[in-house]
Amino acid sequence: MLITPHALTGAVIATLVPNITFAVPLAISSHFILDMVPHWQETLYPYKPNKLTWIRIPLDLTLSIGLVWWISQAHPNVSSVIWLTAFAANIPDLDSFVSFSPTLLQNKIIKSYWDWHNSIQKETSSLLGLVSQLLWSWVCLYISFSS
Repeated sequence: MLITPHALTGAVIATLVPNITFAVPLAISSHFILDMVPHWQETLYPYKPNKLTWIRIPLDLTLSIGLVWWISQAHPNVSSVIWLTAFAANIPDLDSFVSFSPTLLQNKIIKSYWDWHNSIQKETSSLLGLVSQLLWSWVCLYISFSS
């Protein structure tokens, strides 16, 4: 799943559960649940970055920062928790650095995590996979501004 839906999920968790002790683990856990929803990705396993990757990442990151900022402005009393959980919801994807340094897979723990994380992905190269991400992002924005 792209950065934005994960970040928005983390942000909405903070608006509903502003306690860091609970919000951060929920945000991290939400990542894996979202990865099981069919979604579009410009590159599929084994995740070799391509030209579209270098276009998508900055756009996706900029969009997620802007939307999380918007949510944090609407909830100034929990702004720091919103930013923390938006980041925490994306932490599991830091394993994507394996694509840039495959030698990391020589570590048994990293390899086990990488294999498991890839096994739960429901990715598609079809642009229809963007629908689930757009709908979920809208739901997160709706909840964030309704609470």
